[in-house]
Amino acid sequence: MTDEPVSTIEVARNKILSSMADLNFQDALGEVEEQLKKEKVKANRLALLSAKSWLLRNKLYSVIHDPYIYSINEVENTDFFDEVDVEDDSALDSLFGDDTDVDADEEVTGETIDVEITKNTTLNGHKLKKGAVVSVTTENADKLISDGKAKLKE
Repeated sequence: MTDEPVSTIEVARNKILSSMADLNFQDALGEVEEQLKKEKVKANRLALLSAKSWLLRNKLYSVIHDPYIYSINEVENTDFFDEVDVEDDSALDSLFGDDTDVDADEEVTGETIDVEITKNTTLNGHKLKKGAVVSVTTENADKLISDGKAKLKE
């Protein structure tokens, strides 16, 4: 595989978005707007406009496909949030119980395997956070591993 070159604007955009990882889309967009009002340097303005474009695109996508996203670091298929610490559980997460018990309806149906989630993802309608260890069916484990979203827990 060839690595695509990353522009300096994209690097700056990712840095901006990483600093807003725990914000929801609306708050992040407001923060970008505030920074745009103050910023005079063209390169920085381009990075902020790129961040705004990313936020708007992913906000629309999440409204249509995944309405349960509460902060921008929960957007799937993004790798620039990997450095952001997502270990802290929010008060909202505690309302829905333990994330490791996502396959309770499958516990009798087949063999399960423990996997460690490497990227925030959704499985069978349940949010799985990076770093969580979950017990899933072999089929789900194969899918998560092949998609690069999990690894076998030893």
